[in-house]
Amino acid sequence: MILKEIGIGITLMMLVMLVHLMATYILLDWADAYDNMFKRHPRLRLLTALIVANIVLLIAHLIEVGFWAVVYAAQGIVEDHNDAYYSAFVNYTALGFGQSTQDVGTRLIDPMTAGSGIMMFGWSTALLFLVIQQHLPEVRRSPRRRAPRHDEAGHDDAHEPAAQEATGAAPSPKVTS
Repeated sequence: MILKEIGIGITLMMLVMLVHLMATYILLDWADAYDNMFKRHPRLRLLTALIVANIVLLIAHLIEVGFWAVVYAAQGIVEDHNDAYYSAFVNYTALGFGQSTQDVGTRLIDPMTAGSGIMMFGWSTALLFLVIQQHLPEVRRSPRRRAPRHDEAGHDDAHEPAAQEATGAAPSPKVTS
């Protein structure tokens, strides 16, 4: 019985991994599409990329939970087949039910579901960081509007080089009239 559960768990992990791999490929393919999108608005481009990445990854997770739900229903882990998706989702997110009243022949399915979810959420987190890393340099380089200083007329230039060195900002041109 244990070998059967482990076999089911490994098979499902491979299926889940393939779904997440496809989501990764989709995000990597779409990453190039964002290069020309909102060229003058890098913050909007980052926001759009993060929204799309979250949607793609959420769809991947929902499909993955669906695979586990099929196993829950087929193995009789839930009494009502309508509860299979909910039960699989609770375990996939590693929340668990806090009880171990399952049959001996299916006790390993819940923790394997949780392990699968933990790994896929970690993978999703890495992909979201990748999206941020790809767009953050442009966001940081984009010109920012700043309010004029109150002491613009009596501006002391003595502190400006130190501030520029600390922030890495290029010196601003002096405008005289």
